[in-house]
Amino acid sequence: MRAVLAILAQSDGPVLGPTSVVAIMALGVLVALAGHIGRSRFVVAVGVGLIFLATAVMLVGAFLDYQGDGSDPRPRDAPGGF
Repeated sequence: MRAVLAILAQSDGPVLGPTSVVAIMALGVLVALAGHIGRSRFVVAVGVGLIFLATAVMLVGAFLDYQGDGSDPRPRDAPGGF
């Protein structure tokens, strides 16, 4: 696992952009919805699994993007910015 994280950390920029993460989440919602309509627990579980997978990818991506960077990514003039 450390080797995978090390390889991902060496890449320039985000490994999987926010558009891809949102697309995976939307696909998960659609698959789960289709599973509910078709009354298939397995398809619902696959859809929910896709949502959790996208969430995990988003968290790992954010960690890798901001690892070791001590600056606040928000602009200084943002509401609540420091």
